[in-house]
Amino acid sequence: MQRRNKVKGEGFKRSLMMRYLLLAILVFSFSSQIWAEDVLPIVDHMQLATAPIDRSNMKSIKRGAKFFATNCMTCHTLIYLRYDKVAQDAGITYDKMPINVKVWPNGITPPDLSLEASVRGVNWIYTYLHSFYVDSKRPTGVNNLLVHNTGMSAILAPYQGEQVLAPNPELDLFGKVQWYTILILNRQGSMTPEQFDATTADVVNFLAYAAEPYHIEQHRIGKWVLGFLVVLFVLMYLLKREYWKDVKGK
Repeated sequence: MQRRNKVKGEGFKRSLMMRYLLLAILVFSFSSQIWAEDVLPIVDHMQLATAPIDRSNMKSIKRGAKFFATNCMTCHTLIYLRYDKVAQDAGITYDKMPINVKVWPNGITPPDLSLEASVRGVNWIYTYLHSFYVDSKRPTGVNNLLVHNTGMSAILAPYQGEQVLAPNPELDLFGKVQWYTILILNRQGSMTPEQFDATTADVVNFLAYAAEPYHIEQHRIGKWVLGFLVVLFVLMYLLKREYWKDVKGK
């Protein structure tokens, strides 16, 4: 009788150990899946990177225009920039834009980027272009930290390389996190990280130009307008004093 109870006790222990082992395997197997699907709440604390652009740097704008014409215009349009000389010199013309394409992969039509810099902001675009990572569950094979389940393909992967999610990203002292803390460069592309940063800065600079082609000229003229208004205010004030002298004299 004692021998039988002992055998049952050992069998129960083995069964319990197997259950714990199976549970540990399941947790380990699905941990990466949970992270990939939820991208963790830490993304809510992600701070946009500052786009290192110079709107007055026309060489940078022209480089960005050429990169856009070569890599981005397959899907995206720039309707409001079709008559711009900088765009035309780079090969961004209306007849080359995918205007008449009706059917797109996964049923998602790529947006026109003419005003994207004004709508999203240059820092958002710069961070977005850096934030792609491998996600085998997506039809395109990639995902994005800013736009989860994005429909954009890995068009920049040949240049940037292959990024994967970091295992345990942490917040800084201010409760913020940068995209490069959440992602790890697993395989480098044809560009070094510094070269890719410079290229994306050129593209963002061009998109800022596309949204406001006369930004620099407006700022230059604006200073003269403000100066004119200041002088006009002084003249109007002096004129008012002269009028009131006559009014008070009566």
